[in-house]
Amino acid sequence: MSPAWADNLDMLAQSGVLDFDAPAYVTGQAPRYVGGLSAPPSPFDGPAPKGKNLAQPKVDEFQYQKSDKKDIVSNPSWKKWAFGLIAAGGLIFGGLKFKSKIIPKLKNLPKTLKLDKAADFFKKGWQKFTGIFKSKKTS
Repeated sequence: MSPAWADNLDMLAQSGVLDFDAPAYVTGQAPRYVGGLSAPPSPFDGPAPKGKNLAQPKVDEFQYQKSDKKDIVSNPSWKKWAFGLIAAGGLIFGGLKFKSKIIPKLKNLPKTLKLDKAADFFKKGWQKFTGIFKSKKTS
């Protein structure tokens, strides 16, 4: 059982679900109250606490914290410049480091792409597609 089982049963009695002192009955003690009392003892000290009345927005929208509504994320310009410098430095370093491997691959790029076969593939596909709509001559 939960540690607050007696409080749960008292809440049931306060709500009118039970009309006897259930914790006293379970533990075999003398009842603290009997029958349907007009005001059973409350587990709270005084009146039940009230929740805050949360004000609902009139319009369902995202409210920005800053007045400039162009960007939700605003990185300072020094971060943008720092990233640009690091990225450019990395590209330059990589280009110098792998220059001997990159230049021959760029020279052989048209041969490796095999553009003739790609063009033939599209020509044949177009011919098959247009052949569907041509009427077949019966002889």
